[in-house]
Amino acid sequence: MTFANGQIRKGFQEIDGAWIRGDIREKKIYLCFTAHDFIEGLPFVIESLRNEKIKASFFLTGDFVRNNRDLTQALYKAGHYVGAHSDRHLLYCDWSKRDSLLVSIPEIKKDLEANINALAVAGIPRRKTRVFMPPFEWYNREIAQYIRSWGYDLVNFTPGTSSNADYTTPDMKNYLGSDTILRRIFDHEQKDLHHLNGFYLLLHVGTDPKRKDKLYHRLPDLIQGLKQRGYDFARF
Repeated sequence: MTFANGQIRKGFQEIDGAWIRGDIREKKIYLCFTAHDFIEGLPFVIESLRNEKIKASFFLTGDFVRNNRDLTQALYKAGHYVGAHSDRHLLYCDWSKRDSLLVSIPEIKKDLEANINALAVAGIPRRKTRVFMPPFEWYNREIAQYIRSWGYDLVNFTPGTSSNADYTTPDMKNYLGSDTILRRIFDHEQKDLHHLNGFYLLLHVGTDPKRKDKLYHRLPDLIQGLKQRGYDFARF
Protein backbone atom coordinates (compact mmCIF):
# COMPACT_ATOMS: atom_id res chain seq x y z
CA MET A 1 0.00 0.00 0.00
CA THR A 2 1.21 3.48 -0.87
CA PHE A 3 0.33 6.92 0.41
CA ALA A 4 -2.22 9.00 -1.46
CA ASN A 5 0.60 11.04 -3.01
CA GLY A 6 2.18 7.88 -4.42
CA GLN A 7 4.98 7.54 -1.90
CA ILE A 8 5.88 4.07 -0.71
CA ARG A 9 7.06 3.88 2.90
CA LYS A 10 8.74 0.78 4.27
CA GLY A 11 8.08 -0.20 7.86
CA PHE A 12 4.66 1.47 8.07
CA GLN A 13 1.63 -0.56 9.14
CA GLU A 14 -2.01 -0.35 8.05
CA ILE A 15 -5.35 -1.90 8.95
CA ASP A 16 -8.31 -1.90 6.53
CA GLY A 17 -6.75 0.84 4.43
CA ALA A 18 -5.75 3.25 7.21
CA TRP A 19 -2.20 3.87 8.37
CA ILE A 20 -2.03 2.86 12.04
CA ARG A 21 1.71 3.02 12.68
CA GLY A 22 4.76 4.78 11.36
CA ASP A 23 8.14 3.24 10.62
CA ILE A 24 8.75 0.45 13.14
CA ARG A 25 12.49 0.79 12.48
CA GLU A 26 12.61 4.28 13.99
CA LYS A 27 12.38 5.10 17.70
CA LYS A 28 9.80 7.81 17.11
CA ILE A 29 6.35 8.38 18.58
CA TYR A 30 3.57 10.47 17.08
CA LEU A 31 1.43 12.11 19.75
CA CYS A 32 -2.05 12.54 18.26
CA PHE A 33 -4.89 14.56 19.75
CA THR A 34 -8.50 14.87 18.63
CA ALA A 35 -10.83 17.72 19.50
CA HIS A 36 -14.56 18.23 19.01
CA ASP A 37 -16.74 19.37 21.90
CA PHE A 38 -14.78 18.74 25.12
CA ILE A 39 -11.63 20.85 24.92
CA GLU A 40 -10.99 22.08 28.46
CA GLY A 41 -7.52 20.54 28.58
CA LEU A 42 -6.19 22.07 25.37
CA PRO A 43 -4.36 25.04 27.00
CA PHE A 44 -2.57 22.62 29.34
CA VAL A 45 -1.68 20.33 26.43
CA ILE A 46 -0.28 23.22 24.39
CA GLU A 47 1.79 24.46 27.33
CA SER A 48 3.11 20.98 28.07
CA LEU A 49 4.20 20.44 24.47
CA ARG A 50 5.87 23.86 24.45
CA ASN A 51 7.73 23.13 27.67
CA GLU A 52 8.91 19.77 26.34
CA LYS A 53 9.84 21.34 22.98
CA ILE A 54 8.00 18.78 20.88
CA LYS A 55 5.46 18.92 18.08
CA ALA A 56 2.28 16.85 17.89
CA SER A 57 -0.61 16.22 15.50
CA PHE A 58 -4.09 17.61 16.13
CA PHE A 59 -7.19 16.39 14.32
CA LEU A 60 -10.02 18.90 14.67
CA THR A 61 -13.66 18.79 13.66
CA GLY A 62 -15.20 21.60 11.66
CA ASP A 63 -17.39 22.42 14.66
CA PHE A 64 -14.28 22.85 16.80
CA VAL A 65 -12.54 25.04 14.21
CA ARG A 66 -15.51 27.37 13.74
CA ASN A 67 -15.95 27.77 17.49
CA ASN A 68 -12.22 28.07 18.28
CA ARG A 69 -10.56 29.80 15.37
CA ASP A 70 -7.87 31.44 17.52
CA LEU A 71 -6.89 28.14 19.12
CA THR A 72 -6.78 26.46 15.71
CA GLN A 73 -4.48 29.14 14.35
CA ALA A 74 -2.30 28.99 17.47
CA LEU A 75 -1.76 25.25 17.01
CA TYR A 76 -0.77 25.72 13.38
CA LYS A 77 1.53 28.66 14.08
CA ALA A 78 3.23 26.67 16.84
CA GLY A 79 4.29 24.11 14.24
CA HIS A 80 1.92 21.29 15.10
CA TYR A 81 0.15 19.32 12.39
CA VAL A 82 -3.49 20.40 12.15
CA GLY A 83 -5.80 18.14 10.17
CA ALA A 84 -9.37 17.03 9.73
CA HIS A 85 -11.52 14.85 12.02
CA SER A 86 -14.84 15.25 10.12
CA ASP A 87 -16.99 18.33 10.12
CA ARG A 88 -19.71 17.31 12.58
CA HIS A 89 -18.16 14.20 14.18
CA LEU A 90 -20.51 11.78 12.47
CA LEU A 91 -20.38 8.03 13.08
CA TYR A 92 -19.68 6.73 9.58
CA CYS A 93 -20.29 3.01 10.09
CA ASP A 94 -22.00 0.69 12.54
CA TRP A 95 -20.12 -0.30 15.71
CA SER A 96 -21.11 -3.97 15.54
CA LYS A 97 -21.47 -4.34 11.76
CA ARG A 98 -18.45 -2.45 10.53
CA ASP A 99 -19.21 -2.98 6.84
CA SER A 100 -22.62 -1.31 7.28
CA LEU A 101 -22.52 2.41 6.46
CA LEU A 102 -24.58 4.80 8.58
CA VAL A 103 -23.68 7.73 6.33
CA SER A 104 -23.60 7.56 2.53
CA ILE A 105 -20.32 7.99 0.68
CA PRO A 106 -21.45 11.34 -0.85
CA GLU A 107 -22.36 12.54 2.65
CA ILE A 108 -18.97 11.46 3.98
CA LYS A 109 -17.25 13.38 1.18
CA LYS A 110 -19.38 16.45 1.89
CA ASP A 111 -18.61 16.16 5.62
CA LEU A 112 -14.85 15.90 5.00
CA GLU A 113 -14.82 18.77 2.53
CA ALA A 114 -16.72 20.98 4.98
CA ASN A 115 -14.07 20.19 7.60
CA ILE A 116 -11.26 21.06 5.18
CA ASN A 117 -13.05 24.28 4.23
CA ALA A 118 -13.33 25.29 7.88
CA LEU A 119 -9.58 24.74 8.31
CA ALA A 120 -8.87 26.77 5.17
CA VAL A 121 -11.00 29.66 6.44
CA ALA A 122 -8.93 29.53 9.64
CA GLY A 123 -5.80 30.04 7.52
CA ILE A 124 -4.48 26.49 7.16
CA PRO A 125 -3.62 25.71 3.50
CA ARG A 126 -5.51 22.82 1.95
CA ARG A 127 -2.27 21.26 0.73
CA LYS A 128 -1.21 20.86 4.37
CA THR A 129 -4.37 19.09 5.56
CA ARG A 130 -4.07 15.84 3.63
CA VAL A 131 -3.98 13.48 6.63
CA PHE A 132 -7.39 12.62 8.07
CA MET A 133 -8.33 10.79 11.26
CA PRO A 134 -11.92 9.47 11.09
CA PRO A 135 -14.54 10.52 13.64
CA PHE A 136 -14.74 8.16 16.61
CA GLU A 137 -11.61 6.58 15.08
CA TRP A 138 -14.00 4.19 13.32
CA TYR A 139 -14.13 3.39 9.61
CA ASN A 140 -14.10 0.46 7.20
CA ARG A 141 -12.13 -0.50 4.11
CA GLU A 142 -14.71 0.98 1.73
CA ILE A 143 -14.48 4.36 3.45
CA ALA A 144 -10.68 4.18 3.43
CA GLN A 145 -10.61 3.49 -0.31
CA TYR A 146 -12.78 6.51 -1.05
CA ILE A 147 -10.78 8.75 1.29
CA ARG A 148 -7.61 7.82 -0.56
CA SER A 149 -9.25 8.34 -3.97
CA TRP A 150 -10.05 11.89 -2.85
CA GLY A 151 -6.35 12.53 -2.21
CA TYR A 152 -6.18 12.04 1.57
CA ASP A 153 -4.32 9.60 3.79
CA LEU A 154 -6.50 7.98 6.44
CA VAL A 155 -4.77 7.38 9.79
CA ASN A 156 -5.85 5.85 13.05
CA PHE A 157 -4.27 5.21 16.44
CA THR A 158 -1.95 2.26 16.96
CA PRO A 159 -3.80 -0.37 19.03
CA GLY A 160 -2.40 -1.93 22.18
CA THR A 161 -1.97 0.74 24.86
CA SER A 162 -5.58 1.83 25.66
CA SER A 163 -4.49 5.48 25.56
CA ASN A 164 -7.65 6.26 23.61
CA ALA A 165 -9.72 5.13 26.64
CA ASP A 166 -8.95 8.43 28.36
CA TYR A 167 -12.47 9.57 27.40
CA THR A 168 -14.19 6.92 29.55
CA THR A 169 -16.13 7.88 32.66
CA PRO A 170 -16.58 5.90 35.91
CA ASP A 171 -20.13 4.87 34.98
CA MET A 172 -18.87 3.00 31.89
CA LYS A 173 -18.01 -0.70 31.95
CA ASN A 174 -14.80 0.00 30.00
CA TYR A 175 -13.63 2.80 32.31
CA LEU A 176 -9.86 3.05 32.77
CA GLY A 177 -8.16 5.46 35.15
CA SER A 178 -5.11 7.45 34.12
CA ASP A 179 -2.71 5.39 36.27
CA THR A 180 -3.92 2.23 34.54
CA ILE A 181 -3.56 3.76 31.07
CA LEU A 182 -0.04 5.02 31.75
CA ARG A 183 0.95 1.62 33.10
CA ARG A 184 -0.45 -0.07 30.00
CA ILE A 185 1.50 2.29 27.73
CA PHE A 186 4.81 1.51 29.39
CA ASP A 187 3.99 -2.19 29.73
CA HIS A 188 3.27 -2.33 26.00
CA GLU A 189 6.60 -0.64 25.35
CA GLN A 190 8.24 -3.68 26.90
CA LYS A 191 6.01 -6.36 25.36
CA ASP A 192 5.73 -5.20 21.75
CA LEU A 193 8.35 -6.71 19.46
CA HIS A 194 9.03 -3.22 18.08
CA HIS A 195 8.40 -1.48 21.41
CA LEU A 196 6.62 1.83 20.65
CA ASN A 197 8.55 2.57 17.46
CA GLY A 198 6.37 4.52 15.02
CA PHE A 199 3.41 4.52 17.41
CA TYR A 200 0.45 6.81 16.77
CA LEU A 201 -0.49 7.45 20.41
CA LEU A 202 -3.95 8.98 20.70
CA LEU A 203 -5.18 11.21 23.51
CA HIS A 204 -8.11 13.57 23.86
CA VAL A 205 -7.76 17.26 24.78
CA GLY A 206 -10.99 17.18 26.76
CA THR A 207 -13.44 14.73 28.27
CA ASP A 208 -16.89 14.56 29.77
CA PRO A 209 -17.03 16.43 33.13
CA LYS A 210 -17.96 13.13 34.77
CA ARG A 211 -14.34 12.07 34.31
CA LYS A 212 -12.34 13.88 36.97
CA ASP A 213 -9.15 11.88 36.38
CA LYS A 214 -7.87 13.63 33.26
CA LEU A 215 -5.10 11.83 31.40
CA TYR A 216 -3.93 15.05 29.74
CA HIS A 217 -2.78 16.25 33.16
CA ARG A 218 -0.29 13.37 33.07
CA LEU A 219 1.09 14.38 29.68
CA PRO A 220 4.37 15.73 31.12
CA ASP A 221 4.92 12.43 32.97
CA LEU A 222 4.18 10.49 29.78
CA ILE A 223 6.51 12.56 27.63
CA GLN A 224 9.35 12.53 30.12
CA GLY A 225 9.00 8.78 30.63
CA LEU A 226 9.21 8.19 26.89
CA LYS A 227 12.16 10.53 26.52
CA GLN A 228 13.98 8.62 29.25
CA ARG A 229 13.42 5.47 27.20
CA GLY A 230 15.10 7.11 24.20
CA TYR A 231 12.12 8.11 22.06
CA ASP A 232 11.95 11.13 19.79
CA PHE A 233 8.65 12.77 18.89
CA ALA A 234 7.40 13.41 15.38
CA ARG A 235 4.31 14.90 13.74
CA PHE A 236 2.57 14.19 10.47
